[in-house]
Amino acid sequence: MIPGTATHFEYRGWIVRLEVTGAGGEFAGRAELAHDGKLQTTVTLDSPRADASSARWALDSKARDFIDAWKGRPRAGPSGFQEL
Repeated sequence: MIPGTATHFEYRGWIVRLEVTGAGGEFAGRAELAHDGKLQTTVTLDSPRADASSARWALDSKARDFIDAWKGRPRAGPSGFQEL
């Protein structure tokens, strides 16, 4: 891991931990999303990014999109989401 590239933040009651790795124009990463103290899912980048900041931005966006979709799901019946 590159020093200073792991960060975390809270979004809509979730804790999101971002980790970006790479060098020389090939940066990848993942975001771990926890809710109620439990890891719910991990999202990753589908392709490398040219720099750490664009990788971090893409992960941040994917994490927020997942949380927004989860918050909007029905609370009864099939949701399309699977428990881990």
